[in-house]
Amino acid sequence: MSSGSRWQSAGCTSQPPTRIGVVDASAQIHIDRHPADVFAYVMQVSNDSNWRTGVVEAGFTTDPPVGIGTEGFDRVDANGRSVESRWRVTEWEPGSHARWDLVSGPIAGTGGYLCAPQGDGGTAFTLEAHVRPTGFYRLLGPIFGLLGRRQNRADVAKLKRILEA
Repeated sequence: MSSGSRWQSAGCTSQPPTRIGVVDASAQIHIDRHPADVFAYVMQVSNDSNWRTGVVEAGFTTDPPVGIGTEGFDRVDANGRSVESRWRVTEWEPGSHARWDLVSGPIAGTGGYLCAPQGDGGTAFTLEAHVRPTGFYRLLGPIFGLLGRRQNRADVAKLKRILEA
């Protein structure tokens, strides 16, 4: 099932971008935990440094509750350089899915988390990443997509280990 199909079946209202220069670095994995548990963990963005490669700090910059319009940031160590990206939530369904736009930083695009229930009580977790590298990162071209997909696959595998421990 394509990334867009998974999102539509979960009730999402928009499709991932398909513009030229946009890299799909999405990753999916099955996690033996209820979707609400997985969603709660990943949307507690202070947990990002536990499972996402390079993230040293993440947080919300707007007051609770989390929902459409909520803003936040991720600060990443990129080869010894601190890089910050800011994002804004554009879709929100508690316990199920969230999607956001990157509003500043070295990469433009959209991201999201989808937690789809499985018949065994587990979750099909999708980390969606449709990004358009800018500046220096644009020079990496197709390699950027390969590296992003590899990193996101490793990140969702780490998430699985944490949540199933």
